[in-house]
Amino acid sequence: MNLETTVRRSPLVLLVDPTIASRHFMWRALSRTFGVLEAVSADSARVWIEDRPDIDALVVQDDLPDQRGVEFVRELVSARHPVARRAIVQVSRSPHWAAAAAGQAGLTLIERGDLRAICAKLASWLLSRDAGLVKALMREVERLGA
Repeated sequence: MNLETTVRRSPLVLLVDPTIASRHFMWRALSRTFGVLEAVSADSARVWIEDRPDIDALVVQDDLPDQRGVEFVRELVSARHPVARRAIVQVSRSPHWAAAAAGQAGLTLIERGDLRAICAKLASWLLSRDAGLVKALMREVERLGA
């Protein structure tokens, strides 16, 4: 991440989610603070990542039509892609969730739909020097009732 560029523009987040309703909800929460791009699959996310090397973070739904989100992020990690360091995978809570989370060392897994946790993690990565923006982001989360 180029700090000079980050100072001049909003951090850019790529949402990868095949469901329009959840993608739109996330977009509403993030778009006042971040630049937001959207993808519906791992393949369409790869196109964005290739075309936009300025993407700062990913929020990926685990249940994608063409690949598991966890596997998609693992591929980015294996390829040593810079955005992989700031990738969140939204997973469904299940009896096997804790075991799955333990097996994903180095990945950031957050329960699907936990907007507050997602925004807090993005803020810690991308807004650490701007307390005012963090407050505005968390107010937006509260406004949306998340």
